[in-house]
Parts: sequence; C-alpha cells; structure tokens
Amino acid sequence: MRVRNDTDSMRVTRSLALSRELVGGMVCIMGQGVGRMLPLESDHRMVVGRDDAVCDFTVSDPKVSRKHMEITYIGAVNQYRIVDYSKNGIFLKDGHRLQKTKEYYLPPETEFNLGQGNNRYKLK
Repeated sequence: MRVRNDTDSMRVTRSLALSRELVGGMVCIMGQGVGRMLPLESDHRMVVGRDDAVCDFTVSDPKVSRKHMEITYIGAVNQYRIVDYSKNGIFLKDGHRLQKTKEYYLPPETEFNLGQGNNRYKLK
C-alpha cells in the first residue's frame, strides 16, 4: 500500500490541531448522578454544590453544601484548581481530606468524593 503525501489534508489537519479548545471535565462515577459530566472550559471558574441559585453544577445530596466547591480547569498546565468551601469536605480517593479554602492543583484522573457521601467524581 502506498501512502500519498496530500498537502491539502495536511493543512486542514494542522489547522484543526492548532484551533483545538482546551476543555476538561468532572464526571460522576459513583452516586446519584452517575454519568453526569460537568465540562470545564479552560480558565472558567465553576461553582459546585446543592443550591442551584449559586451553583453552576448542582448535586442533590444533603451531605453536599449549598456552595461546596469551586473548580477551574487550567488548560495551559492540564491541571484542575479546586477550593473546598464546604462543611463536610472533599476527600481524595486515598481518604485525604482537602483543607477548607486552600487551593489545590490536581491532575487529570484524580478521583474525589464530595462530602462524606457516595458522590465520587473523576477529573477528565
């Protein structure tokens, strides 16, 4: 089989690659919202919690605070900035609890629970 060097398709491919948007996401992998995803455009802060009047993404669980956390995908470094504002906390898969109001930068594939409940999320 002979491969042809098609310069027109190379330009299209290069153009598409250069215009690729930086998008992350948070996917529910356990709990009431299994399969729900919060897409995160780079550098846009999103608020997660129980109160739809103040949150961009709501989780209906009494163990999730009205304003539980803020999350921002930082596409330039492929990291997620997370700040916990809750009473019941954010727990990483290994059981480590994030300190309230402290900024954390987490890599993709990180799993965490909101509150002490069964709401587990994975960063895309």
